[in-house]
Amino acid sequence: MFFLAFILVNNFAFAQNLDITGKVTTGTNATPLSGVTVSIKDKQIATTTNADGTFTLSAAKGSTLVFTHVGYTLKEVVLNSNTKLDVQLNTSAGGLDEVVVVGYGSKRKRDITAAISTVNMSDIGEAPSRGVTQLLQGQAPGVVVKQKDGRPGAEFEVRVRGISSLGAGSEPLYVIDGFAMGTSSGVNINPNDIESISILKDAAATAIYGARGSNGVVLITTRSAKEGQTRLNVSVDYGVQNIPKSRRVTVLNGPEFAQFKKEVWMDNVRYFQNREPSIDEVPIGFRYPEQTKYSTNWFNEILHNNAPYTDYNISMTSGSGPIKSMLSIGYYKEEGAIIKTNYDRFSIRANIGGQVNKFITVGWNTAATYSRQNLTNTDGRNAIVGSTLIMDPREPMYDSAGKLRPYIGGSDGVFGYPNPVFLLNNVINKRNIADILSNGFVEVALLKNLRFRSSANVRLNYNNFRFFQPSTIGNLLGSGQSGAPPKLAIANENTDQLLNYSLDQLLTYAPNIGENHSLDFLAGFTAQEETLRGVSGSGNTFPDDLVPYLGAAILRSSSSFEAGWSLLAYIGRVNYAFEDKYLLSASIRREGSSRFGVKNKYGTFPAASIGWRVTKEKFMPKLSWLTDLKLRASVGETGNNNIGNYSSLAFLGTDNYILGNAIAAGKVVTSFANSALKWEKSRQVDIGMDLSLFSNKVVVTAEYYKKITNDMLLPVSIPAVSGFTTTLDNIGKVENKGFEFAVDYRAKVHLLNIRNSFNIAFNRSKILAIKGPNDMLITGNSFYGGYNIQKVGRPIGMIYGYKKLGIFNTQDEINKAPKQDGVIPGGMRFWDADGNGEVTYDTKDMVEIGNPSPKFTWAHTLAMDYKKFDFNILLIGAQGFQIYRNIEASTMNMDGVFNVLDKAKDRWRSPQNPGSNPNDVHSQGGTNYFKWSRESSDRYVYDASYLWIKNISLGYALPKIKSISSAKVFISVTNAFLFTKYPGNNPDVSQRQSIDGGNDDEAYPVPRTFAIGAKLNF
Repeated sequence: MFFLAFILVNNFAFAQNLDITGKVTTGTNATPLSGVTVSIKDKQIATTTNADGTFTLSAAKGSTLVFTHVGYTLKEVVLNSNTKLDVQLNTSAGGLDEVVVVGYGSKRKRDITAAISTVNMSDIGEAPSRGVTQLLQGQAPGVVVKQKDGRPGAEFEVRVRGISSLGAGSEPLYVIDGFAMGTSSGVNINPNDIESISILKDAAATAIYGARGSNGVVLITTRSAKEGQTRLNVSVDYGVQNIPKSRRVTVLNGPEFAQFKKEVWMDNVRYFQNREPSIDEVPIGFRYPEQTKYSTNWFNEILHNNAPYTDYNISMTSGSGPIKSMLSIGYYKEEGAIIKTNYDRFSIRANIGGQVNKFITVGWNTAATYSRQNLTNTDGRNAIVGSTLIMDPREPMYDSAGKLRPYIGGSDGVFGYPNPVFLLNNVINKRNIADILSNGFVEVALLKNLRFRSSANVRLNYNNFRFFQPSTIGNLLGSGQSGAPPKLAIANENTDQLLNYSLDQLLTYAPNIGENHSLDFLAGFTAQEETLRGVSGSGNTFPDDLVPYLGAAILRSSSSFEAGWSLLAYIGRVNYAFEDKYLLSASIRREGSSRFGVKNKYGTFPAASIGWRVTKEKFMPKLSWLTDLKLRASVGETGNNNIGNYSSLAFLGTDNYILGNAIAAGKVVTSFANSALKWEKSRQVDIGMDLSLFSNKVVVTAEYYKKITNDMLLPVSIPAVSGFTTTLDNIGKVENKGFEFAVDYRAKVHLLNIRNSFNIAFNRSKILAIKGPNDMLITGNSFYGGYNIQKVGRPIGMIYGYKKLGIFNTQDEINKAPKQDGVIPGGMRFWDADGNGEVTYDTKDMVEIGNPSPKFTWAHTLAMDYKKFDFNILLIGAQGFQIYRNIEASTMNMDGVFNVLDKAKDRWRSPQNPGSNPNDVHSQGGTNYFKWSRESSDRYVYDASYLWIKNISLGYALPKIKSISSAKVFISVTNAFLFTKYPGNNPDVSQRQSIDGGNDDEAYPVPRTFAIGAKLNF
């Protein structure tokens, strides 16, 4: 009631004022623009234009009216005696007066008091992009985007200001055209349909999204028709992908591996039998390495050299008159750098909107995509890529008849594997996804400066996965011929159907309350629900491999499921400014979620921010080079509900009982309920500065932030007498704090336009509390593959293992060192961390041996255009972090059961032949006994700091041609040059989750892409 009364009072209070009337239109064809903010400069009085572009505002003669709108350049008009104005706005090229999208609204960039970064789509250049997440790379400080592997169609990993949770995920929320999609943007949105991206980083910006805002929010606005003539736009890209030789792992060839096998065998005899073996004793398979007949590089054999990709897009817009519409169609196809892997996507988007009459504006946007992906398992030594590094290179790929051999190895003690080329050609591994996203709105001008907007969003997603492995595929790690085919053929098929819909009801009011004041309100209600249904089936024992479907299997099983969640929220926000000098914004969200216990269904998420425009102060000298200086600060609380749908409830599982000497089906409790399970909350403080120099030619942003996450959702140990060992509870606390800096420089020197931007970010995480044994959690669970540790007082996810001191060269050195049970000369010498005189074969003597989180990340974009040429280059980097090279536990296994890296030639072999640098932390120990030779240790930890020239593009605008308004051709290189000491293909790799980061067990390699393209506008 108070809110409505306030509205009525303000309307009556200003009804007596003398109004200046006017109309705002586009600069192209005078089409009316609705929603334009019209304010009096330095007086803090504002209004917005109606659906027909008209406005009324009280102002004195000589005042300056300021006109701003999303995507258009700010315009100022000085009032004279004329009280009727016609104003035209032109498309914006950026700057502090640019209007950007924020949560549930928009703002001028100069008035923002929260930490928000925007991605300028025109500054990205012409580099090909497979998805939304790739567009974010290097564009904003504190936003770390990693291409963890090179799979066609794969999303990039995005982290905003570090890892905030040990148990509930750290992915940001993606919001597309106002629809909160979740923690994945999906690979099925066409990047060419994107108009703008805003990244909300602090609590003042994200709290309005409540329990999904703690990891940042990515706001994506898709293209719509602009006012102007009907236009047709066509773009075509074509490129090829290759794995650079400099990023290929080098292993032994056939003769070299035979020599290695011979040396391992002979060294073993010398040590354990204390004699020199004769040549006749050496197994014939590697007795004479120089006579090795075959030498197969299995990694090179699976590569698809010059793998093509194509990207076709066509769009048509009609922006004349009150109703505007757009239709875009796209087709993207990418052949993977590994044979038989690929991804393609069909996309179509249509939108229509405009004014129905003077008071009503409507809009509707529908997008549909259909993608097909041919997959293969690529992560780990038992997958395609890792297996090619350790397979026997002495074996041929084809048999004597020229056919692919199904199985490789199994002789001379070398483990056997399926022929990777045969596997890729014969295993069916497909995923097809259909995705429809639709949203619409109705906006009604109820009273002067009072608007009501009702919007509806819906998403339908169909996801089908099909797998068939024929009987001709053998076992991994086969000993002798035991793994060779034929084996049982197996098949799996899963189909999921997702329905997600939401309704938003928003009321906005921007009253005129005086010359020196500006005020606007937002009040709203939002509800969202998602349901996921699925059915899966599996089968084996096929009569043959001719029918690769479940119906042909003799033994079959199936299952189905349904899961869902819902939320309900009330939101409010107020923005106030005094003399355009003192700025205040405050928001609150009261949200209920089905995911939490009955005692904590609802949570409240408040936030506030302030800004001080120092350059408006009278004491501030008027400096010609200082355009704007604003200091700001914010504080707020956000949440994280990414814990699954039914974590607060008890579960029943099926189990069998013996009743009357017969098996009877029954139920058993499989987990405890926790009715008090509550929100994981993050409290964040942010202090920032926005500085503009030389008429906005130089724009500087600096931020300091501190975020503390409380009530983390983690499993806690409970007495086993309860029937369980763990239950989920709110425990633990994590801190992230850091500094971000960005500078943007734009200038014109004669005919040369320069756009130069640089950003750098420092983030430090610290675990403040874990309610558990010894206040630490050891994760990763791999004695031979690397651990991560979560420990109070230390950063998240530190790499954990033995600290290597060197290699035992003699038995005398072993006798003088702390006890290592079973170690022999050539074994690794590890530190006795607890000082008890013994290095035990468990985790008790393990310590922190690396940090997978960089000390800082940075990016630099340089763009220039001269006459008809334009050039763009993006460099990104990360400094001061380590990766556990897990694959080397296999590729540097000295047992002779795998092929090994080229550097294994310089291994320790004997006291007389210890290798060139046995004291180096990465030197490899002996070949005679497995124990103390490949345990988790810093032997496998490498500095992964890098500089990566990610994108280079060069474009040329063709001379004007009849019937074509503009035409452009370009060439580009993606993942151009990598500078790093890391020995793997990709320093951004990690097969494990965020808190277990920095583990490389070999993944799909990241290719370099060369492309050429053209854009035509009619």
